[in-house]
Amino acid sequence: MRFKKLLICMFVAVLAFNFTNAFALAAEDTTVDSQEDEKQEYSEADLRLLSALIRCEAQSEIYRGKIAVGIVVMNRVKSGSYPDTVKGVIYQKSQFSPAKTGSLETALEDYDNGKFTSEEEKDCIKAAKAALSGVTSITIDDEKVDFSKFLYFSGRLSGYKLKLGNHQFK
Repeated sequence: MRFKKLLICMFVAVLAFNFTNAFALAAEDTTVDSQEDEKQEYSEADLRLLSALIRCEAQSEIYRGKIAVGIVVMNRVKSGSYPDTVKGVIYQKSQFSPAKTGSLETALEDYDNGKFTSEEEKDCIKAAKAALSGVTSITIDDEKVDFSKFLYFSGRLSGYKLKLGNHQFK
């Protein structure tokens, strides 16, 4: 019983810490912009799921690469051509391999157990918060790049429009 209470207290502490850092977006030469009239509220469940997916898909990418992955998910939610929820988009058949291979479930367990502690994992949470809050563009090398139309990313994507780190976007 004490162990269960301890776990619950640790989980609440992690949530409180993450909430207080919701807008602490940081990277060397990266800025992110959101559409002021499109700021969105999001649930802890969406933050948890998107953070875990970003860890699976882009943990080793630079911060702006992590945000870009989150933006693609949110673009799909808004598109009308995909499910209209973060969960629906991520678990849609044949869309995100971590949902199929089990690595997403492992990342979700790590998130739930307070194991998102490395700087890369903390950046995954920050990137998810940015994407869920409505960020649609990223400044890369002093150029503002609009990601609002990108619905796909991969390491090998034919006809891609932009390459960022190891991912190609279209």
